This record gives sequence, structure tokens and C-alpha cells, in this order.
Amino acid sequence: MWFSELALFQVPVMLGVVMNVLKCFMVLLLLLPTGTVLGSPAVPASPPPVGLDERLGEVVPADIVVTDELGRSRQLGEYFDRPVLLAPVYYRCANVCNALQANLAQILPKLPDDIRRKVRVISFSFNPEEGPELARNSKKIYRAAVRDGFPMDHWVFLTASPDSIRSLTEAIGYRFYRDGSEFVHPVAVVTLAPGGRIARYLEGTRFLPTDLSLALMEASEGRLGSTITRLASLCYSYDPEQRGYVFNILRVTGVVVFVSALALFLVLAFGGRRRHRRT
Repeated sequence: MWFSELALFQVPVMLGVVMNVLKCFMVLLLLLPTGTVLGSPAVPASPPPVGLDERLGEVVPADIVVTDELGRSRQLGEYFDRPVLLAPVYYRCANVCNALQANLAQILPKLPDDIRRKVRVISFSFNPEEGPELARNSKKIYRAAVRDGFPMDHWVFLTASPDSIRSLTEAIGYRFYRDGSEFVHPVAVVTLAPGGRIARYLEGTRFLPTDLSLALMEASEGRLGSTITRLASLCYSYDPEQRGYVFNILRVTGVVVFVSALALFLVLAFGGRRRHRRT
């Protein structure tokens, strides 16, 4: 008799224990990350790839709508009347974007005079949250750095909508992604020929005046620059591995050998005629 009474007394206790266990199990299920499968760890999503897909020879669409530092709506093709140095940046960047533009502010005044007067520089923000006010502030900063060494009406600072940003970055093969309030992105400038044709990519935050001069000469198909600058373009060639222009010793040696052989031939030919006439 006492055994049956004890069993009846323990039934509610056992039910309470089972209910508590079920509650704990439900709490654990709610705490599991979304997409987690029991028995296997969750696999975090990999970030999008970052880099440059060089699209040499392709043309950037001229109808991309942008906003200049004065808040005016423009079409990107309005700036393609001359060789262009395009720098994808964002103005709130406290690291590589500022380093890139600061180096441009140092190098642009060192370019030959005829190149400085005939090129355009575009700083283009790929952050859709940035507007003309930030663009104006950036222009003030780099105007003070350049001083009178480069005409600042040839250096424009642009912002754009998400659709326009997507159109331009896809056109130049520029791959990046957002990480919180910052962006993970490549660091490079792109030279465009008149009309918007992509001529060359230069990667990094620091360039030499020769690099920019030769890249802009290449973009203008040799029409830019003095005779000395054009002669320098014959002595240097772009090295894709080093991502820059290097001295082309084979080309220079070939030219020297050809000129020397031509000079020797002329000396022998005309020298022999003179001796023949004297005889």
C-alpha cells in the first residue's frame, strides 16, 4: 500500500523534471546560429573577392550620372575630352585613399608643363553615403597641398548614386566590398584616353612622375608631351609583373646599334666618294 502511494507521489515530480529538460532544450535551439545543423559547425560566409580585372581597351560608359563637388549633376562623359587619371577612393577613408591622393598632390606639380595643362584628374567616391560637401572639403585639402603646381579646375571630386557607382566600378573591373563603416578595396589609378577608353592601370599608393607621365602619354597615344617626354617613352615600357614602367635596355640597345651602323655606312659611302673624286 505504501509503495503505491509513493509511486503516485513521484509522478508529478518526474513530470516536472521532464518539462524542465524540454525547456532547456528549446532554449538551446533558440541560441543556435541561423543555419546551424546539429552535429556540424556553422560555416561562415566568405567575403566577396577584392581586386582589379584589367579591361584594357574597353570604354567607360559616358552616360553615367555623377555629382561634382558643387552639387551639380553631370554625365561622366563630359570629363572625357582629354586624357583622364581616374582615382577610385572614398573621402572618409583615413588610410590608403588619403595616401593615394596625397601622393598625387605631390606628383602632379612635377609633371611636364604641357602634360599638366592637358590632363584631367578625377577622384571618384564609391561610398554612396558621401555627398558634395565631403567632396568640396577634400578638394580644399588637396588644393592647399598642390598650391599653384597644378590647375585645380582640372582635378574634380565626384560622388554618385549606388547605381552609378556600380556601373563605373564594373566598367573598370574594380571589385570591393563594405565592412561596417569601412571598405575593403584595391588601391590603384586608371588612365583613360579621350573618349573614356581604358589605357592603363597603376596600382599602389605611390607613383613616380615618370610613371604618370608615361601612362598619360600612352593614354593620349603619344600626342601629349614635349619631344624629350616622347623620347623617354621610347626608352621605357610597362612591366605587368612590376606594375610599373621600367627601362627597356633591349630597345635602347637596338636603337643605338642601328644608329651606329647607319652612321658607319654613311661615313664609308660618302667618305669613299670624296676620295674617289680627289683621285
